[in-house]
Amino acid sequence: MDISTLLGQAARKWPEAPALSEPARDRRLTFLQLDQTLSAFGQALNRLGVGEGERVALLADAGIDYLVADYGCMASGRVRVPLDPALSQAELLAQLRDADASLLLFCPQYAQVAAGLRDEGIRCLALEALTVAPVDQLPPRPARPPQSLASLNYTGGTTGVPKAVMHRHASLCAVLQNIVMARGAMPGDVLLNVRPLWPIAAVAVLAHLLSGGQVVLGGRFDSKTFLGQLAQGRVAFSSLVPTQLLRLLRESGSAAADLPCFKSLDIGAAALTGEVLDGAFSLFDGRIAVLYGMTEAPWSCYLPAAGMAALRHAGESAEGVVGQSLFAAALRIDRADSNGVGEILVAGPQLMAGYWQQPDLTAEVLVDGWLRSGDLGRIRGDGQLEVLGRCKDIIRSGGKSVQPGEVEQALLSHDAVREAHVFGLADVEWGEQVCAVVVLEAGQVTSLDALVAHCRGLLSRYKVPRKLWFIDELPRSHYGKVQKKRLLDLLGLGAG
Repeated sequence: MDISTLLGQAARKWPEAPALSEPARDRRLTFLQLDQTLSAFGQALNRLGVGEGERVALLADAGIDYLVADYGCMASGRVRVPLDPALSQAELLAQLRDADASLLLFCPQYAQVAAGLRDEGIRCLALEALTVAPVDQLPPRPARPPQSLASLNYTGGTTGVPKAVMHRHASLCAVLQNIVMARGAMPGDVLLNVRPLWPIAAVAVLAHLLSGGQVVLGGRFDSKTFLGQLAQGRVAFSSLVPTQLLRLLRESGSAAADLPCFKSLDIGAAALTGEVLDGAFSLFDGRIAVLYGMTEAPWSCYLPAAGMAALRHAGESAEGVVGQSLFAAALRIDRADSNGVGEILVAGPQLMAGYWQQPDLTAEVLVDGWLRSGDLGRIRGDGQLEVLGRCKDIIRSGGKSVQPGEVEQALLSHDAVREAHVFGLADVEWGEQVCAVVVLEAGQVTSLDALVAHCRGLLSRYKVPRKLWFIDELPRSHYGKVQKKRLLDLLGLGAG
């Protein structure tokens, strides 16, 4: 199966049903109009001399034009290269050159950035020039070979140099199958998107379309208006990253919202604390689902809202629990300790093909068909995966291992602490020292000595932080993960 074929099937099944709407521009497309627009987009690339298999980069905000270009690239045999608009011009240029992109398509907000990239020799065109109105009587799009390349997604994780994840049509179709079957959307269900589409969110949006659902592109997330958008739009599904959810809870509190049509809010579990999960469960009246995956293996596990509610009603916090492996995925724990904790390995047709032009790195991560996630976890007695942190984050101090998450929970139990992040720093005597940064609740005051004393009452001596800092805000990625390099730079501990 391939993306072009799936989109064509949806157009034939629900031709007149609403597919995409963008209220800010009073714009909407039916499934048939979307399919025709994608074909016209492919013809426009032909006229520009952009051949099949060539890379087309996208620098744009979430809107219909973006999705037409994103899906149009894949449906016409080109390779989509979505870019993060938050990157500097130098970082964007490095990715464009690494991908050997034939073309960069940009929306008006990034015209100045595009002008700078054009000066560096990058071919740039305004996105609106190619996302033309639907055209009748275009020749049918051919199916694409399942093993042909569909997407390059640049990812830097929380540390290190960005690298491009390669997905073929076959792997993205497996991801789409996982999402469709896990989420259980029905034709006509409305999904509100307020997330950037450049990471993997555009694929999750496509899965909703392939269920016959309508996607509303609601612009940038606004904690003041989000609940109103859900209610007024009779929305059934939406998705937030943890940082957005935290802002929503601070704005709206945790009293149950009146959302009669709402079915489920999908959240990535990586940075969900117990406190945030408690608030979200209350605000959305239990309609919270948690997913686990990464760009290299999207949507590999899923805990649906009913499963989350069952755990909560049984008295569990459900923190870190991400459900069972999805239909096309497999899991195992490598080198488990006496508590069953080890590195999470993922297998299945949803895995990436590898890292673009980095065979050595690919060989390190993909071993005998299994992806080394770099995450620590265990499989519980009920078969559900519990994610406990990052392998590289384990602190080895004085010959003993310290789980940062345990120390973070001790710090978070102090009334004055809003956020905490624990990490190791190299030390001649101890190997590594346990270090922590803390963000205080608004209006709260405490001392570093008081926090250390608090931890000593809860933790073994070797786990108590030896160095502590107060900061105003933790530097986080789009997904809510703490960016260690930026944090160390902020503390004056970065290299150079």
